[in-house]
Amino acid sequence: MIGNIAPIIRDAALIFSSFIPRTLTKNYAKRWLKYAGSKDDERVWAGSRLILALLFGFIGFLLPETIFPIIDSIYGTNFHQTVFGGETLIFMQLGLFAIFFVAVLVLSYLHIAYAIDGRKKMVENALPDFLMLVASNLKSGMTPFSAFRAAVRPEFGPLSEEIKVATQKSLGVESFSQALKHIADRVDSDILRETSKFFAQALVSGGHLSELIESSAKDIKQTEKLKQELVTSTRMYTIFIVFVVVVASPMLLAVSVQFLTIMSSIQNQAGGLSQVSGEVTAQIGFSSGKITIEPDFMRTIAFALLTCNSVLASVFIGIVGGDKIISGLKYSPFLFIGSIGLFIIMTNIVSSLLGAFV
Repeated sequence: MIGNIAPIIRDAALIFSSFIPRTLTKNYAKRWLKYAGSKDDERVWAGSRLILALLFGFIGFLLPETIFPIIDSIYGTNFHQTVFGGETLIFMQLGLFAIFFVAVLVLSYLHIAYAIDGRKKMVENALPDFLMLVASNLKSGMTPFSAFRAAVRPEFGPLSEEIKVATQKSLGVESFSQALKHIADRVDSDILRETSKFFAQALVSGGHLSELIESSAKDIKQTEKLKQELVTSTRMYTIFIVFVVVVASPMLLAVSVQFLTIMSSIQNQAGGLSQVSGEVTAQIGFSSGKITIEPDFMRTIAFALLTCNSVLASVFIGIVGGDKIISGLKYSPFLFIGSIGLFIIMTNIVSSLLGAFV
């Protein structure tokens, strides 16, 4: 059954990929799939993501027509007709369609971006050990081709795959030095790219190749060690950012919401008493002025502020950690859930503690 459905999905993806500009699939999607180590066709990949985005977009479009009637039937309200009727409902449906559509496309890009970054880190972590093994093989009397081929190990992961491809190319029309230059074609790693070019040149010009490889491996290890020390030295900044976003901001916003709730309640009670004189109002002090900000509005602002803080903090964590901005975005859901959860908890706690004043 699955084998019969797969060709249909592939054909549908190819059809939908025709709506995507060819330059996008050829210049971007093809390169992303190559760096991720995938052998999928870029048109099938792009078309399937477009189909998925459209499906979730239609789900978002139909969501108000599905959720609001259920809410009205459960609570006996007329929420669907009174609040989101007519043009308001259409605008909400179109907005949800756009949000769901864009969200799927963004998640698809993040998925392949993390796959590319993970493959890059695996190669760079295995590269020094691989080079040390090659240097040992050269010292034992092996030829460069045999030394590289004998150093291939399953634990080196994607690096072993690229070395196998290079050695197979060297058995054909290309020389081994030319094949070495193409090792980094399928890995988005500047370190691997520069290292492969360096050894290709050293192989042609001659020299003490084993010493060069061994010194390069030590330099790469030293560079990685410095990066780790940099991450360690900036860890306190990361902890401070997480504390501000997850703990400090929700607590302050919860107190602000409860303060507005108390002040609104006092003003409503004071406004309902016709005998309240100017002297009594003056005794209230800061409550004599009319507060125009409603607690519900402040609560909405708090949710929006915590959401923005989670995204910005995750971006900053990615930068401080020495990686790309996109590397920190994976922490944003956890920061968002933690900050929103603590905000709701702190709102209930502060409300119960100060409930006597309301």
